Amino acid sequence: MESTEPMESRPERVDMHNYFLDRIKKSMDSENYIEASWLIYACFENRFFRTLEKYKSYCKYCRGKSKCNKKGKNELALITKIKCVSRLHENGVPCVVDTFRKELFDEIVVWTNGRNDLMHELLTLDFYEDIDVKFRKNAETGMRLLDETYKSCTKFRELFYDRDYEFVFPEKAMDVCPCRPKDK
Repeated sequence: MESTEPMESRPERVDMHNYFLDRIKKSMDSENYIEASWLIYACFENRFFRTLEKYKSYCKYCRGKSKCNKKGKNELALITKIKCVSRLHENGVPCVVDTFRKELFDEIVVWTNGRNDLMHELLTLDFYEDIDVKFRKNAETGMRLLDETYKSCTKFRELFYDRDYEFVFPEKAMDVCPCRPKDK
């Protein structure tokens, strides 16, 4: 299968990810857990966006002017992206089943909801005293999940682009795609 992106951009993308992973590490080391949580979230956004980019053209609802087909735009909510990949796992798509642990999706959704709650409560007096402890736990959990996500995405990409692999988007997964028109 052909790559959906120019190979020339791969080294730049690797440099960018290494830069942000290093920023996360520095944030953790300096106990700036709010920044670390923010950057971890951004990396999840990117990892799942890049995964969707590889296969979304196989979904009949993601073609044309769908909300997930705005070329180069990363506008879907993180949880929507995760659910899309998870649906492929639930429908037995080998390049997802063989590379992502099923529970990982739910764990990232729980982490994301917890991180979002922390962000929303950030400037409340009731929350203020325990802020560092809560964000530290969030960042530590997020780092563990992000590390696993990076490894899974790398394996996914290798399998997806294997010349002997043929990706098939299950109709059952398409039927619940958020890009599906409401009247169908």
